[in-house]
Amino acid sequence: MSNSTNQTQDRCQQEIQRDFILQTAFLILIMVVTFLGNFMVCLVVYLHRRLRTVTNYFIVSLAVSDLLISVLLVPFRIHQTLHNGVYCLNTALCWTWLLTDLTCACASICNLAAISVDRYIAIVHPFRYHSLMTTRVGWVMIAMVWTYSVAWASLSSFNWTNFGEEHIFTDHVCHKKDKIFYTVATTMDFYVPLLIVLIMYGLVFRVAMNQARAVASLQPASNRDRRGRRFSINIVKEVKAAKTLAIVIGAFVICWFPFFTLLLISLWKLELLKQLSEQTLLGLRGTFNYVLPTINSTLNPIIYALFNRDFRSAFCRLLQRTFGSSCSRSNNNSNVDESQYSMNIAVTNASPKGKLTKNGTAKKTKFHEVYGEEEAGAAEEPKPV
Repeated sequence: MSNSTNQTQDRCQQEIQRDFILQTAFLILIMVVTFLGNFMVCLVVYLHRRLRTVTNYFIVSLAVSDLLISVLLVPFRIHQTLHNGVYCLNTALCWTWLLTDLTCACASICNLAAISVDRYIAIVHPFRYHSLMTTRVGWVMIAMVWTYSVAWASLSSFNWTNFGEEHIFTDHVCHKKDKIFYTVATTMDFYVPLLIVLIMYGLVFRVAMNQARAVASLQPASNRDRRGRRFSINIVKEVKAAKTLAIVIGAFVICWFPFFTLLLISLWKLELLKQLSEQTLLGLRGTFNYVLPTINSTLNPIIYALFNRDFRSAFCRLLQRTFGSSCSRSNNNSNVDESQYSMNIAVTNASPKGKLTKNGTAKKTKFHEVYGEEEAGAAEEPKPV
């Protein structure tokens, strides 16, 4: 043990290599972008009353887990990279790194599972959604997500494979030798929530398509279709929200599924990996163990800014207020493009002949009742927060 410790100390005193300098610069960039992006998500939800919905509370909870990753986890990775990939801190900090990593990773996927359940209720039971998914229910679910995550992280305090023996090691790298715990934790913290997500979204899109076809068969001119018109607008809105969140989930799966799969293979079938060449193993480890999991926390705010109209508008207002630059024009054009399909349905259902007012604008339709805004609002400059 002393020889191993001396070798580690010697490596910690070596000058940083060029490749690790580039990796450090990449990690610092990821840390800064991740922090700023997820902080903006939390800030715009706090500043804009329109964004304070149960779904967005789940998104804020997801952003908080990503913030913790940028603040608590990436600095450890940067420190290790500055020492040529060698862990040079004490066991207590290694333990803190492992606990935080387990908590945040579990919280991320469990928040996505909670979001998928929320979207399922919104589309399958749209008229009961606000009574079923209240703000109080949302906060209770978020509390359960974080309690579940912290509980599983705390269970890592024990050695499940060889009870009572040492299981936290800092020789060269910070790691926990406990394959039974990692197998159970990976199943309960990743694969089970992922299965819930896939089932919920499979049902969401199947029900959404069936409901869209049913709504299309309604006769828009009859008075009995007022409920159907509002239902159709809600379906379009909820499906768009579900698509954005499905992209978030897709990014999470791409970034984390290979990592957990390789982890299980290394625990139980290490000989399969030993058959690969050293260069291949280095590529797999660099891509799936370090790069993709690290950038996943950076992607979510970018996805919201690109695909979610409400978040994009709020981001633009925040940037305009902070830096004085104007992004209202592109934002307004995006608003019109994104809402064109919804507005066309609303106007058609409101008047089969497309009646206009004297000034040539369409009458107020169910679109405004659902979204709570005027069509002319799309052409207005974003108001300061």
